Amino acid sequence: TLAKKRAKERQQAASGKAASLPPLDIEVHRHSVDLRCGRHFVKVGHAPYAKLALLHRRAMPAEGAPEAEAEAAAVEAPAWWSTEGSPGGAEIEAEVAGARLSAQASEATPDPRAAFHQRLFALLLRYKTLRGHGFHAAIAPAVWRVLTSRLGVGFEAFASPLNCYLPTFSSGFSDVDGAFGSSGSFFRLKPAQLASGSCACNPPFVHAILDAAAARVEELLAAAAAADAPLSFAFIMPGWKETRAHASLSASPFLRRAVLVAAADHGFCDGASHQRADPLRASPYDTVVFVLQTERGSRKWPADGRFEAELRAAFAASVPLSSAAERQERKRKTPRREPKAKRAGGGKPTEAEADSDEGEGGGGGGGGGGAAPSEELLAELAPRLDAWVAAKRSKDFATADKIRDELKAAGVIADKARPVPRKAIEKRAASKGADEKRPPKRGRAE
Repeated sequence: TLAKKRAKERQQAASGKAASLPPLDIEVHRHSVDLRCGRHFVKVGHAPYAKLALLHRRAMPAEGAPEAEAEAAAVEAPAWWSTEGSPGGAEIEAEVAGARLSAQASEATPDPRAAFHQRLFALLLRYKTLRGHGFHAAIAPAVWRVLTSRLGVGFEAFASPLNCYLPTFSSGFSDVDGAFGSSGSFFRLKPAQLASGSCACNPPFVHAILDAAAARVEELLAAAAAADAPLSFAFIMPGWKETRAHASLSASPFLRRAVLVAAADHGFCDGASHQRADPLRASPYDTVVFVLQTERGSRKWPADGRFEAELRAAFAASVPLSSAAERQERKRKTPRREPKAKRAGGGKPTEAEADSDEGEGGGGGGGGGGAAPSEELLAELAPRLDAWVAAKRSKDFATADKIRDELKAAGVIADKARPVPRKAIEKRAASKGADEKRPPKRGRAE
């Protein structure tokens, strides 16, 4: 049984013996590098593959590429970290050429990148398993350039190896992310590690995480102020005024500037941009950037009117092109194909089928023409649905109506995604003296 198999795997891991796994196959296509281990399949674009290879070589030099490649990377890698947050054409070609050599590996000629590819497969499989790409969206390179040039940002909180812009970042899964340079969870970093400097904080858009992150940022700023140290945070979150995070940061004594950007005026990097041709996606919410600084931090990195103007322009440049938006809309309207258990002609999916198996249509809106929203979209918008239910229960109907309109614009009908429970319908009918009106049968639409 599956339980016995998992127990055997745990005992094998505890003993220190190497796990007996199927071989890891590498295939290089025109736009992607595919990795397969048994029935598990993941993919990554050429540019993200090159970025991850360089991050791994920097963090794990003993496991890295051959010596000649490592020497070249030591010179070339810092350039893209300080400009675009991704490798240039020469670096991409070099890394993809290395992947092609790995695809030709055999017992006679072992894969020189075997350690990296095993790490990469574990990383991609972890984030694919989590789904909900909307939780892993990131600010676009244009916005990063403003934050690094104007605020001197040098550390990223709440990133991942897949969406990080800087090589120094914290993330949620140190077991798979650590090999690519992650410092671990932002909440577990020691105060001494963030005693001074400039950071960008873009937590997942989940109420509890936003609230905890805001509290942590205020604690770090208070400690830095007491030590008279320069510390700055650019805290990016939705314009959700009902959250504790928004309320506390708006009233913070460390607040230097708050920039609210309308949903229609900006976009983000998609959480699945490492495997998609169109990296940008429209934002379903207004976004607010809180700049919080100690006194010395505000003098060192002033968040003045010029900074705000450049930040707004950078967000505007992150709106996806109309052609990209049309492609994303078509994908949202196309029903997702289920992975085929057996395929004629060898069993491996084509690249197009692999895209479908990866959930390419998820993470965006819920589709048009009456199509039901995808599971990924519902998972992404679950915090807003919860907030909508909470607002209704507290009789804050103005907030409930605003959230319902946001959800509708994103492709989700709140009343269908969070229907009123049957017991509540019966109680409501009884309170109105309408016991003779039986509630709709289970599973039937009202």
